[in-house]
Amino acid sequence: MTTKADCTIVTLLGAYLPGYKAGGPIRSVANMVVALGEELSFKIITMDRDMGDPVPYPGVEIGRWIPVGNADVMYLSSGWKGLFRLMALLNSLDTGSVLYLNSFFSRRFSMLAIFMRWMGICKPKCIVLAPRGEFSQGALCLKSKRKLFYMRLSSWLCLYQGIIWHASTVLEEADIRREMSDISFVNVAALLPEDSKICGSRKTGIIVTAKDLPLMSERNGGMKPLKRAGQLRIVSISRISPMKNLLYSLKMLQGLSGDVSFDIYGPLEDVEYWNQCKKVIGTLPSNIVVKYKGMVEHESVGRIFAEHNLFLFPTLGENFGHVICEALSAGCPVLISDQTPWRNLQKEGVGWDIPLAETERFRAVLQQCVNGGDEWYASLAAWASEYANKVVSDPAIVEENRRLFRYAILES
Repeated sequence: MTTKADCTIVTLLGAYLPGYKAGGPIRSVANMVVALGEELSFKIITMDRDMGDPVPYPGVEIGRWIPVGNADVMYLSSGWKGLFRLMALLNSLDTGSVLYLNSFFSRRFSMLAIFMRWMGICKPKCIVLAPRGEFSQGALCLKSKRKLFYMRLSSWLCLYQGIIWHASTVLEEADIRREMSDISFVNVAALLPEDSKICGSRKTGIIVTAKDLPLMSERNGGMKPLKRAGQLRIVSISRISPMKNLLYSLKMLQGLSGDVSFDIYGPLEDVEYWNQCKKVIGTLPSNIVVKYKGMVEHESVGRIFAEHNLFLFPTLGENFGHVICEALSAGCPVLISDQTPWRNLQKEGVGWDIPLAETERFRAVLQQCVNGGDEWYASLAAWASEYANKVVSDPAIVEENRRLFRYAILES
């Protein structure tokens, strides 16, 4: 068993607890700390504010290590002082540290460390990089010119030689393989390879697939409301940005019969995109009521899902989709795209995952949900909660993540 004395996992990400607006990456790292923090030493370096906030968290000390759960966290200011502090921290890393990056395209919390390592002024034992869905086709289509330029530059300079790529799913593994050449695969379920230097000769390193660690929501809100035929309460909880595809959701509501309400929660990450959404909202008939409810703290997510009949989430791509797991755990069936690891949901009796091109099928399922009565819906909700419990209770997921970091510690 690996102990805390073996190595420190220095983790970089743009936002962490008590933040919640950045969604999945925060949950992924927080859940990992809960599961492995007793045996591995986690130090997390992050911003002093939530994503998009103009001011720091109230009462949080900046520039010092603070215990947060099973990890020590350092919050950095957004200006030059914070940037120089981050550079100094990266420069001080030694061969007793594994550097864990949670983005490929983040300038401050990924690219900076990669360039410093390339220049020889950041020397961790090993780098583990989790793209967090950034290599999906949908994500790469957004700001594609800038992303393509950096990817070509990084390939030319061999910036990622010898790193370990953390793929959260087999789908993300395929995305990494597609975008990165000369890359090897290590099966984390197997014994560690005898040749611990396997990635040293690889231009872009190796891939290790270890599923994200979900946790069962403790905020399922108790009794579900009665579902009557001809009525549907839909909810969306996500960042309002092109990647999450809210505009598609709104267009799918057009033509539905019955009384439909659609409550939208989440940060307005892209104001121009939200203005496009509002134009579509203005064209909807009177039987469809859409309301923007603003931000929602993570502690309230389970209750909100429990109060609704359906989570509508036609995302362009998710490497895991913690919010999908939270909806299911709260007994809220889901209608999502097929661009997430949550597949074959109709077969499981907990929802639907449909290709985005099949718009008529999307609408047909929505109308089916409107028409469904309480007995039909209660069965869906019960199966959804049971299915989520089965997923989060899988001990193999914890072991996969444990072996990922054991491999990183023994690597190099």
